[in-house]
Amino acid sequence: MSMLLRMIFAVTGPKTLREFQEQCRTPMATQEKFLLDLLRTNASCAFGRHHNFASIRTFGEFQRAVPITKYEDIEPYISRQLAGEPAQLTATRPVLFVTTSGTTGKSKYIPVTPESKAAKSQQMRVWFSAMLRDHPGVADAKTLSVVSPEVEEIAPGGTPCGAESGHAYRSMPRAIAPMYSCPYETFEIKDYDAKYYTIMRIACGQSIGMILTPNPSTVLLLAERMGQHTEDIIRDVRDGSLSARFDVEDEIRGKLAAVLRPDAARAAHLEKAARAGGGALLPRHVWPEQQLVACWKGGNMGAYLQKFERYFQPELPVRDLGYYASEVRGSVVLDDAGPDGALAIGTNGFEFFPVTATSDPKGPDLLRADQLEKGKRYFIYVTTSGGLYRYDMNDIIEVTGFYEGTPLIRFIQKGKGVVSFTGEKLYEAQVVAAVEQAMAARRGHYEFITAVGELAGDQPQYSFLIEFDGAVPAKEAEALLDGIEQALCGQNAEYAAKRKSGRVQPPTLRVIKPGEFERYRQAEIQDGRRDSQFKTVRLTSDAAFAKRFTVEREVVAHAR
Repeated sequence: MSMLLRMIFAVTGPKTLREFQEQCRTPMATQEKFLLDLLRTNASCAFGRHHNFASIRTFGEFQRAVPITKYEDIEPYISRQLAGEPAQLTATRPVLFVTTSGTTGKSKYIPVTPESKAAKSQQMRVWFSAMLRDHPGVADAKTLSVVSPEVEEIAPGGTPCGAESGHAYRSMPRAIAPMYSCPYETFEIKDYDAKYYTIMRIACGQSIGMILTPNPSTVLLLAERMGQHTEDIIRDVRDGSLSARFDVEDEIRGKLAAVLRPDAARAAHLEKAARAGGGALLPRHVWPEQQLVACWKGGNMGAYLQKFERYFQPELPVRDLGYYASEVRGSVVLDDAGPDGALAIGTNGFEFFPVTATSDPKGPDLLRADQLEKGKRYFIYVTTSGGLYRYDMNDIIEVTGFYEGTPLIRFIQKGKGVVSFTGEKLYEAQVVAAVEQAMAARRGHYEFITAVGELAGDQPQYSFLIEFDGAVPAKEAEALLDGIEQALCGQNAEYAAKRKSGRVQPPTLRVIKPGEFERYRQAEIQDGRRDSQFKTVRLTSDAAFAKRFTVEREVVAHAR
C-alpha cells in the first residue's frame, strides 16, 4: 500500500503544489476566474436569476449586485432544496446536506454539490502533497482518522443529511482507502464508549504513521481511552476479538470481523509497550513509528496541544489542518510551523471586514484578498461552489503574512455571540433559551445570569454566574443547574455530544453576592460605556469576566 501511495504522490504531488503556487502568485486574477466561472455556471438557478448573475462581469459588480448573506437569508432556498426542488442555489443538485448547529436550536443544512466536494478534495490533495513531501514515512503505516456518520437523516427530497467527513471517508478513492486504519462502519457505532474503544482496539493492532482528526481534544480522548482499556485491548488483539463488554451493534461487529484477526506477535508488542508505560498503553510506546499528528493548532487549542507530551513522543510534529468548517475549506497549511495557511484562493471566493470597524458592513464595504494587511484581524465572508454567496461565517481570522502574494491566515475565534472549545459552537441565543426554560418557575427572581466558557485545568467547562434576588436553598440551586444543563443539551446537539463524551466537563452554577451586578453595571458606565448601550453579557469566553464578581457558593452539575 505504501508503495502505491508513494507512486501516486510522486507523480501528482509536485504538480499539485506547483499549480497551487501559481494560483497564489496572482490572487485576484485567480479569484476573478473562480468567481466568474461560478456565476456563469449558476446563472440559471433561482438565486442566480434573482441577483442577475448573467450580467456580472467583475468582482466589483458582484459586490454591488449580491448582498451579504447569513443562513437565515438563504434558508428558503435550502428548504426547497431539501424538498427536492432543483436549481435553487446552484444549477446542480446537492449530493449531501451537512448538518451543523445554528444560532437557535434548529440545525443548519449546508448543501454539498459535486463541484464543492471536488473543490475540497483538491485542497486536501494540496495539503497531502505538502505533508508527504515533508513526512514521507507517513505512507509506510496506517492513518488513524475519526469522522462522524455520513447519514443522520434523509431529506424529504431524498438527499442524505449528515457529516461531510463521513461522506468523504466512505467515498474515498480505492487507491487511498487502504491508507486508513478503521473501516467506515466503526464510526456508526452509537454508544460513545463502544465507539472509541473499537477505534483504539483496531488501531492498536496496526502500525500508525499519522493521527488525523480536526480537534486535538479528540486526539487526547483516543490516547486516554487507550490507557484506560489496556488489558481489554491486548486481550482482543491476541484473540482477534472485540470485547463483549462494549455495546457494539451485531451488524457492525460482523462487518468488522475482517480486521479483527488474532495477532499474538502484536499482542506481545503491546504487552511490552504497557510495561514501558507503567502498566498503561501510551501512543508513544504503541506506535514508536508514528510520524505526525494532524489537527487544529489555532484558536483556543493551545491547552490541548500542551497535553500531547503526556502521550506522544516529545518531538512528534503536529501539522494544522487549516481553516475549515462545514461551509468551507478556507486555507491550506503547507508546513508544521503553525496554524497559518494560504487562502484556498482557486476554489472559493473570499471577502473580509475589519474587526476594529465601528459600523456593520454593507455589501460594497467588504475587502478583497489583495486589500488585507499583515497583523490585522477580520471577519471572513465566503463564496463557494456549494451555493453560498458572500456568506457571513461569523469567524474572526488574522492575517499573519503572505505566501506568493496570497494572504496567510489563522483562525482566531468564533465571531459575535459564539463560544466553542471542542466544536460545540454554543450560541448566546441557545444559552438564553436554556436559562429561560430552566428558570420558568423563577422568572423575575434573579438579577442576571451569564455563561462563561473557561478551562478547568485543561478541560473546557461552562460556568453560570447568577445573582438571585433572595436566598435559594442548595437543593433548589442544584435542580436549577441540572435544568439548565438538560435544556442546553436540548438546544445544542453538538454540546450534548461533547458532554456525553467527556470533552466538555459538567457545568457549574456560581451564586454571586447580592449587589454585584449593579456594582458591575455602574463600573462599566463610569469607564465610558453609555447607559443606553449597556447590555448584559449572556455568553463569553473571557475567563477574566468571572473574576469581577464575588462568589458566595458554587454548585456542580451531575455528570451525564
